[in-house]
Amino acid sequence: MVSYCLTPGIRFNEYVFTEPAPLDGWTPPQFAGVYALLATDPNWAPKAYKPLYFGEFGNATPASAFFRDCPGPLKGARDHALFVALLPMPFSTTSQRWMICQQLVRAYHPQYQAEVELPGPQATFEGKTPPRRRIGFMPQTETA
Repeated sequence: MVSYCLTPGIRFNEYVFTEPAPLDGWTPPQFAGVYALLATDPNWAPKAYKPLYFGEFGNATPASAFFRDCPGPLKGARDHALFVALLPMPFSTTSQRWMICQQLVRAYHPQYQAEVELPGPQATFEGKTPPRRRIGFMPQTETA
């Protein structure tokens, strides 16, 4: 008999998030990572959860600040129950977590989320990469 070891949770791209938990009564974790705000949808497979929003969080993020960037799905929650799944990323930087969010947003096009712009030097400028600085010695400038 063949035995398969399946990781519990839900997969988005190559990332395995925790099993979705109901948002009611949920408490934020004390580690850093990426979260997916989900709603049930029978058209999604293999698990019937549709992503509504992807976001990142840092260590010990307070409950009041956890979902402040995604008010749209929370307002629309009257129609359906919401779930949250986490991708734990201890010892990660904000930029690393934003990169994953951007990948997931571009892959899944969540209903309540616009394209995520990366903070810092990796940010796009009007859809283009920022101009590169010249490398090397600066030409001598004339003094007046």
